[in-house]
Amino acid sequence: MITIGYRRDANEWVSRRPDGFYRFGRGELAAAASLPDLTFAVNEQNGRVGPLVGILVSKSSISALLGGRKPWVETVIRSLHADGGIAIVSTAAGIGENMVSGYVFAPALERFVESSTPLPDVVYNRVKSREEEQSKPFQTAAARLASHGIPLVNRSFFRKSDVCRALQTDRRLWPHLLPTAPVRSLADVHSWLHQYGCIYLKRDDGARGSGLLRLTASPGAGAICESPRGQKRVRSLDELEPLVQSHRYIVQAAACTDTWNGRRYDLRVLAHWQRHRHTITGVGVRLAGPRSLTTHVFHGGTILPYSEIQSRIDEQALERLIAWSGERLNEQFGLVGEFSADIGVGKQQELYIYEINAKPMAFDEPDIEARRLQRLNRLFAELAHLAP
Repeated sequence: MITIGYRRDANEWVSRRPDGFYRFGRGELAAAASLPDLTFAVNEQNGRVGPLVGILVSKSSISALLGGRKPWVETVIRSLHADGGIAIVSTAAGIGENMVSGYVFAPALERFVESSTPLPDVVYNRVKSREEEQSKPFQTAAARLASHGIPLVNRSFFRKSDVCRALQTDRRLWPHLLPTAPVRSLADVHSWLHQYGCIYLKRDDGARGSGLLRLTASPGAGAICESPRGQKRVRSLDELEPLVQSHRYIVQAAACTDTWNGRRYDLRVLAHWQRHRHTITGVGVRLAGPRSLTTHVFHGGTILPYSEIQSRIDEQALERLIAWSGERLNEQFGLVGEFSADIGVGKQQELYIYEINAKPMAFDEPDIEARRLQRLNRLFAELAHLAP
């Protein structure tokens, strides 16, 4: 590693290389006789340092970051620094024609400082809402990065219907896809419940079980309707008309799945892009509560050690499933550097894709999070063409 510095008064990144310049992101380091007080240890390879990684966040996240209330983002940045990279955190509006205005973490000060850098080698999108991704500043920033050939990792959130369409184009995935379709009217719900007997309604843009319903046909015209908040019997599916009209929904047939001590479980699989394919970083297991609709911890689910059910999982099949899914996601959404998949397990070791998420939340398992940081660092280095 070498040491570079940042001059806050001159807004300039410098190095002590008298015989030439180092490339730094899409710019260069200025030569200096001595380094300023803010210094950073970085990798150097063939006259380039870094990688310089942009982390794109929502405008409302900046104050939280500066106040120490974004611990996961700070952990990613500290990990990157320890591995010889530098991160600049900015909003979409901070990405200019040739520079990024934002904040860097200064190890010597143990805090973030306002800074500008050249355009980075790669940008990691952690904007927290679909609405902001659709805003003009974000669209302008994304187009600007594309014009410079700068990879934007995880360009957008996924909609469940878009993921479903992408995966359905691959015959290899068909055995792992449950019957799924958009809900265009209440008639679709009637038809699917009549055909399958038990179905799930999911908000197309829902997360962590929000907007989730399970409908089970009951004698007569009604159904048992379960949500994360409880269960009730609806005498007529017409009672669901306002719900179906309020948001975009998909309908999915329920699977007959394996249980652990009489309780449903599913896999939370974290995957990252490396060397032209997606591979598994870690597998968590979430167990549904005794009367819980979902396995989400947020809604009463619990964490089960993977070792408890590992013998029931065909791990080679799971690796193939993740790799094939990643191929289709990259085709549909651009570069998907990381994703998480909710996978159901059948009684005969079948694997079913429930959902795939573009911006995985922090995993509760420390070992998975540690590997995630390592994989992110490798991803950034690979995309910056600085991987060993």
